[in-house]
Amino acid sequence: MNEFQIRQIRNYLLSKNLPIDLLIEVEDHFVMQIGEIMKNEHIDFDTAFYQVKVLWEEELSFPKYKIQFNLNDVTHFVRKINRNILRETLKKTFLYSVIIGAFVFGGVLFFNENTFKHFSFIAFLAIFLAPLLGYILKWKDFQLAKKYDRYVLTYYQNFILIVAGGSGAFSSMIYQYKAQTFPVLYQFLTGIFTPEGIFSFFGCFMLIVWSVFNVICQLKYLGQINKVKPYLYYLKESS
Repeated sequence: MNEFQIRQIRNYLLSKNLPIDLLIEVEDHFVMQIGEIMKNEHIDFDTAFYQVKVLWEEELSFPKYKIQFNLNDVTHFVRKINRNILRETLKKTFLYSVIIGAFVFGGVLFFNENTFKHFSFIAFLAIFLAPLLGYILKWKDFQLAKKYDRYVLTYYQNFILIVAGGSGAFSSMIYQYKAQTFPVLYQFLTGIFTPEGIFSFFGCFMLIVWSVFNVICQLKYLGQINKVKPYLYYLKESS
């Protein structure tokens, strides 16, 4: 199979608005399937390419009726992959958040009130800064999504903006933690339940969830973007 034929496959898949990391995998399947059909049925590339497109027609078709949060059409195949990825990411997020939460909140059992105040503040500050530092340290890699914004480089880039979206609310909580959040949180953790304490506990736990979710997505994004980088040669940068 020559370069022109591979380019035909690539352009076809690009027309389906596939995330580039997913497109690379699908392109490999197309090349393999077309090659096998050409060899087994002794037919030319165009006929084999048509047959493979028919095989993938349902998966790579766009829903007739769709409700979605982005402006790009998304195929049935991408929707299915997205749901699976989101489901697995949320499972991991909840699991790790519960473990981290147990570690932080469990400190109330081992420290006096003053020591626990400093321990929990440092822990929540580190949790808050983790996704922000990750974004700063890998700034160039995260900027690739903006540089090639006419494409979706990887599914995980859709969540990167959540860092900026949640940082404002949680920064305020961190800033007021010792004076306002901690007293009612400490009462809640020591068995004195009030609406303010429940709210503080929920807010602190959501900070953990926000951070863990972002860190997981960042790590996944960076892993996928390394696969995409060689493919950027075939893409057009945003003007």
